[in-house]
Amino acid sequence: MDLEEFLSENGIPPSPSQHDHSPHPPGLQPASSTAPSVVDLSSRASAPLHPGIPSPNCMQSPIRPGQLLPANRNTPSPIDPDTIQVPVGYEPDPADLALSSIPGQEMFDPRKRKFSEEELKPQPMIKKARKVFIPDDLKDDKYWARRRKNNMAAKRSRDARRLKENQIAIRASFLEKENSALRQEVADLRKELGKCKNILAKYEARHGPL
Repeated sequence: MDLEEFLSENGIPPSPSQHDHSPHPPGLQPASSTAPSVVDLSSRASAPLHPGIPSPNCMQSPIRPGQLLPANRNTPSPIDPDTIQVPVGYEPDPADLALSSIPGQEMFDPRKRKFSEEELKPQPMIKKARKVFIPDDLKDDKYWARRRKNNMAAKRSRDARRLKENQIAIRASFLEKENSALRQEVADLRKELGKCKNILAKYEARHGPL
C-alpha cells in the first residue's frame, strides 16, 4: 500500500517534509482546505482597525492644534472712530466759507477742523485802558509810528477773533446736522435690533436656546 493512501485513510496529515516537496509552481501556495467566510467590510469601514488608534476620519479634523484659522475667521481689527464718514446733507454758504478761510490758504472744511477745549473757552472781557489826551504839539513822528503799529495789531487781533468765531459757527452748524443724522441712524439700528430679537425669541421658543 502506498504511504499517502495509508495516511489519508487514517486521517493523518502528511509530514511537513513531504508537504514541502509536493509539486507546486513557484510563487503559488496551496489553497487552504477551509476557506474563510466572507466578511462584510461596509459596516466596518468607519470603525478603527485598532482600539488605540483613531479612525482616519478623526485624523482629518479641519483645525489642528497650532493651525491658523482662515483669514475670514480672524478677529477684525478695531475701527478708528475718526475715520467713519457719516452722510450728512450739509452744504455751507460759500460766502460763509470765504469769511472763515484765510486768504491764500486752503478753504475751511467744517468736517475736518476740530477745536480744542481751550479754543472753545469763552474769552474774558478786557477792560479798555483810559484814553490819555495828548496835545497836538507832542504828536511827533515817533507817536504816529506807534499809533500805526498799534492800529495794525488791533486790526489783526479783531480779524483773527472774527475768523475763529465764523469757523466755530460753521463747525457747530455741521455738528448739529451730523448729530441729527446719527440720531436717525441709531433709531433705525434699534428698530432693526428689535426685529432680530423678536426673531431670535421665536426661534428659541420653538427649538430651545442657542
